[in-house]
Amino acid sequence: MARTKLNRSASGGRFGAGGFRKLGFKRVSVTRKGALFAVAAVLGAGAAMADSAVNMFHTRAPVAALAIDGNDPVALIRDAQTKIVAGDGAARADQAVLSVVQRSVRRLPVNGPAFRLYGLNSATKADLSAMRAQMRVSDRMERRDVGAQLWLIENAVEQNDVNRALRHYDTALRIEQSSRALLYPVLTSALDSELIRERFLPYMEANPPWLESFLRYAVSKTQNPIALAQLAELNGGWPEGAAFSSLDTELLSRLFSNADFAEAASHFRRIEGVDETILTSLALTNASTNSRLAPIAWQPFSIPGIESYILASPEGGGKVEIEAEVEAGYKGPVARKYMALEPGLYRLMSTMRAEDYGRQDQARWALTCAGRNDGLAVVSQTVDLDDEMALETRFAVPSNCPVQLLMVSVETLVTTRYVKLILASAQLDRLKADN
Repeated sequence: MARTKLNRSASGGRFGAGGFRKLGFKRVSVTRKGALFAVAAVLGAGAAMADSAVNMFHTRAPVAALAIDGNDPVALIRDAQTKIVAGDGAARADQAVLSVVQRSVRRLPVNGPAFRLYGLNSATKADLSAMRAQMRVSDRMERRDVGAQLWLIENAVEQNDVNRALRHYDTALRIEQSSRALLYPVLTSALDSELIRERFLPYMEANPPWLESFLRYAVSKTQNPIALAQLAELNGGWPEGAAFSSLDTELLSRLFSNADFAEAASHFRRIEGVDETILTSLALTNASTNSRLAPIAWQPFSIPGIESYILASPEGGGKVEIEAEVEAGYKGPVARKYMALEPGLYRLMSTMRAEDYGRQDQARWALTCAGRNDGLAVVSQTVDLDDEMALETRFAVPSNCPVQLLMVSVETLVTTRYVKLILASAQLDRLKADN
């Protein structure tokens, strides 16, 4: 294809002065000063675009960034890291790393990643003294360098410097939330140590931005919930504030599910504002059915086949009833409650009501020693469902039974319609030996 020639002569031609006039354009006189301004504007716009491109690429595509600016300090370090990870022997050479670090620091003196690169490269050659020195420089220069903080944590742990390790944990966790997925599990396991729990107390008091989410993670994921209970005890409870108010509920649940019954009872006693008598009482009240304190408080079941509710008692005075609607053929729990009764003799009394029951439908009360697998029941009483029912029994708590589980259950026939069972009242009395 033939190309059209552009005639730039002043006399006219296709796009000469005459040509522009024919197209309706006026001739504009451009001065030398104006031309310089125009060139400067174009160059400035181009530089801005180049800087923008470099900033866009220097972490994600350092090679592209270096093609635009061969001395970009961030791209230099990122490119070297990529090559070293890929096994590039030339990039790992001492002189190559030193050259990259020097070029990067020359453009960006406060440059933690550069010193971290040099420190890590020293580590690969077992130059531990150089590595530690460079990592300390990285830490002082750029506290926002997560990688340096992670190395400093490990180095502090290796030197058994708990305070310094926790300080770097704090720094790393403040830098960016993505580090929490890595550090929370490690820190949770570390709290198994009594020493680390003691050294962690200043952070419980200072309440850094990451503390609430960490404690929630630790309580829900720990393999040793007793350690978290001991941390709370050392601190005199959890930090103040609504954000921490549900931790006791979560920890109680974990302690019971982990079969740490004695520690669960002890932690319950330490919760600020709780009525400790709930541990030794069966009374149905607003306080003893507070779901925040379950399962030491009464805990009704709502599972397939049964739906339970806590309703105000007709007697008033803060008393409540537990009402359960049971499907035909259901055999299972209605409510449970853990207690910590001292060894001795007791009397249990309860009143119940039922509606739409069958002739062979029954309710059962069983008291067992928590954590024992021998099936021994301290109490096992069954009563046929009726419009109104009363249960009374005496029992002895043995000395090797520090925590007890009371379970109320129901058994209905398949031919029965929906059954309603109401636990109207419950009472527990300590008896003297001669009673």
